[in-house]
Amino acid sequence: MSEQTVLMLAEKDDAEAVYVSNALDRRGVRGAWFDTASFPRDADASFRVREGGWSGEITTADGSLRLEDISAVYYRQPQPFTFPDTLSEPERRFATVEARFGFGGVFMSLPVRWVSHPGRLADAEYRPLQMATAARCGFSVPMSLLTNRPDDARDFARAGRAVYKATMHKLISEDNHVKLIYTTPVAPSAIDERVTTTLHLFQSNIPKVHDVRLIATGGEHMHAVAIHSDTEAGRQDFRAAYDTLTYKNTSVPPDVARACHGYLRALGLGLGVFDFAVTGDGTWWFLECGPGSQWAWLQEETGAPIADAIADTLMGVDA
Repeated sequence: MSEQTVLMLAEKDDAEAVYVSNALDRRGVRGAWFDTASFPRDADASFRVREGGWSGEITTADGSLRLEDISAVYYRQPQPFTFPDTLSEPERRFATVEARFGFGGVFMSLPVRWVSHPGRLADAEYRPLQMATAARCGFSVPMSLLTNRPDDARDFARAGRAVYKATMHKLISEDNHVKLIYTTPVAPSAIDERVTTTLHLFQSNIPKVHDVRLIATGGEHMHAVAIHSDTEAGRQDFRAAYDTLTYKNTSVPPDVARACHGYLRALGLGLGVFDFAVTGDGTWWFLECGPGSQWAWLQEETGAPIADAIADTLMGVDA
């Protein structure tokens, strides 16, 4: 066990990565950090391809890491490379692409465990794919419409309570301010020709009593936290009212657990952060699965051993 080394592809102050690194350290496993933002300012690398694949090392301020020593990779939102200010913009773009495809190609060629593989993560970011996969895996999925036709959108909204959700970019920058796009109730009268400009995702507004964020691993560990709010805004979208939220570890219905593991297998993920809306009759409605979503604050609030579950998966230890 002490011979294992997990490559931490993450910012050094990323809360989720710090928790996982600490869990690995408790197991006697080295967590070797490579913050991509440190390259080439504070890091360098040299690799050679041989009969068995790529070999070589990365050197950072913390020391050197040989590719041959890596047993697993924890991939957690690595940041852009940092290049000298002396580069022109075309030079900077060229250097970025070369570094991205150079490092990315070397890392993804390694025969190691990933949580999760970048190629699988890229596919899993597509919300329509998430929803279709969830339906095939047996989750309850809200009625949904993806359209740029105003008449179809109005008909959908008239059929019942509807909300609008962004399919991908939940943050927008406008007038030098960063704004978050929340889940927003939509009345038929509010839908006009602006819908024609792009695809819009509308869903039935689930009358939930609370939310659940569930963290499942490819090693079949699973931890779920019920998220309650005593405000209407917090129940509609808990991101809008963090100061009203309370948290409690909760059990997972067997059919939901089976669907979660089936979902991870279907998309080849080592980790899934699932969001559910739970209604009064006990139904867990699938909202999304963000493979890179946050969970550290839930471990802090509840003591759920999420980082330990991820560390076990990186080590190849099943639940």
